[in-house]
Amino acid sequence: MSKVGISATIILAIGSLFVAGCATKGYVRKSVEPVDQKVDQVDQASQKRDASQAADLTKTNQVIDEDEKKLDATSEIAKTADNQSKGAMSKANQNAKDLSDLRTVVANIDDYKPANQAVVHFSVNKNTLTTDEKAKLDDVAKQIGSLQRYFITVEGYTDQTGSEDYNDRLSRERANSVISYLVGSHNIPVYRIHMVGLGQQKLIDEGKGKKAREASRRVEITVYTAKPLSASATGAN
Repeated sequence: MSKVGISATIILAIGSLFVAGCATKGYVRKSVEPVDQKVDQVDQASQKRDASQAADLTKTNQVIDEDEKKLDATSEIAKTADNQSKGAMSKANQNAKDLSDLRTVVANIDDYKPANQAVVHFSVNKNTLTTDEKAKLDDVAKQIGSLQRYFITVEGYTDQTGSEDYNDRLSRERANSVISYLVGSHNIPVYRIHMVGLGQQKLIDEGKGKKAREASRRVEITVYTAKPLSASATGAN
């Protein structure tokens, strides 16, 4: 074969390869394009789904946060209500105890009987205690001793001279002088003492003489006692 023929043959072969290559690339491109489109569609759908899920998750978290806040508020309200309930229960228990104690005192009031009485006297228009009158109160305090169940009544009086208002006030001042001495000098609990000022009521002597008036210017002190409560009554073990 001539050189010209050989060259032509080579050129034809190369051309065939070029054409075949172009045809193959076109075929591949046509085959790949639908796949790429499908992939793009799947990717877009996936992105939309992810965005939707993210939005749903955010909304869910917000709902959870709101529920937690509501739960915390409800818990705080319940805690407050519980504390108030405990406070009310404690107050009710205390009231019940106070009522029980009061009923016990009222039920046993008749158990108290006069055990000792003293009378101290005062000068005209005076509410101060003399040494002799203080000695009488000392004896009262000694006789009380270690009594457990007792109370003291202190009744102040005046004579009939002067106005009723003045005498009422003076009788209370005299009674207070006695109480101050018993509490201050002998540590008698003040809650065990009951005081009243009756002015010129209950005169010892209706006469208007000096002796009659002296007898009425007085304070009467009476000690009431009762037997100790039994172990069952006091709740002792």
